[in-house]
Amino acid sequence: MARQEIADIIQGILDSERALFDAPQAESVESAALSASATINAQIWFEQFPWRPTAAWVVVAGVLSLGIFAGGSLAAVDWRGLALLLLLADPLWGSIWRLAAGRQEMLPLREQAVTHRFWLPYLSMNSPAAKIMGWDTHATQNTVFPLLFRVAAPTILLAAAVAMVLDGAALWLTGVVIVCSMIGWVSRRTWRIHPHFLHALVTIMLPWALTLNIMQPQLNGSEGAFVWRLQWALLLLWTLHNWGEGRCLLKERDLFGIGLLAVADVGLGILLVVAKAPLWLALLSLLWLPTWLCIYRGYPLRSVTLWWLLSMLVSAAAVGQLFYAQL
Repeated sequence: MARQEIADIIQGILDSERALFDAPQAESVESAALSASATINAQIWFEQFPWRPTAAWVVVAGVLSLGIFAGGSLAAVDWRGLALLLLLADPLWGSIWRLAAGRQEMLPLREQAVTHRFWLPYLSMNSPAAKIMGWDTHATQNTVFPLLFRVAAPTILLAAAVAMVLDGAALWLTGVVIVCSMIGWVSRRTWRIHPHFLHALVTIMLPWALTLNIMQPQLNGSEGAFVWRLQWALLLLWTLHNWGEGRCLLKERDLFGIGLLAVADVGLGILLVVAKAPLWLALLSLLWLPTWLCIYRGYPLRSVTLWWLLSMLVSAAAVGQLFYAQL
């Protein structure tokens, strides 16, 4: 075949592609076709700057509190398990909890995706199944059923699949996250109450508890039991702290939220005294100063989220040193 004939064939293919691109409604058809490579579509983005207490940092704090990095031996770390743990606790559980905020916190579904129909037995227009898939011609545009079918269900199924790879505790903790999300949605929509406590559970308590369950070394004896009690006390204190953080971020002079911060800080100080870690306590006291200066002067606390994160990591590392001494 001559070179000119090959060039003519290539040119014909290019011309046909341009004709498709310039055809009427080509943009909507192209977007529908080119976005259909995955069964479950996902978008990854930073909601805010990452320098604040989040579930991913809580997993890191949990690992630090176990003293895994204290000895400097990274070869003993189960990196695959840690990667799955981060995936489940942060983006997947976070996506489930995001459902509690309702429609306004979710990306809108494309109209073509909602109205696209396929054949199934006994699937008729305006049937219950059609309502779930968004095909009900009598339904309003604000119906929640398509979001449940196309957003909530895939999110929960993917989280459950990753949890099953980890262990049984990860699976039932995922169920707890689902329940928290449902209660949070009802709390906002019906009771008109901000679910700050549930947010603290999903952000701090459940990821930290999962980390302790997945990554825990084995300790024996009374000293080992004492260190484990310190672990759970640390977890509970930072859950209280995060509860207070959420309240104070929403309302600057929230006395109950400030009280939660105070109780958590005093508790952390007592915990480090019991753990015989005075140097860590001195460092932690310096990290607390920006928060209490902002509270005293009436400044907003959004500027001190980094100090909260550093305080959490430092307190976890302090307990981790004691944990490593018992290994």
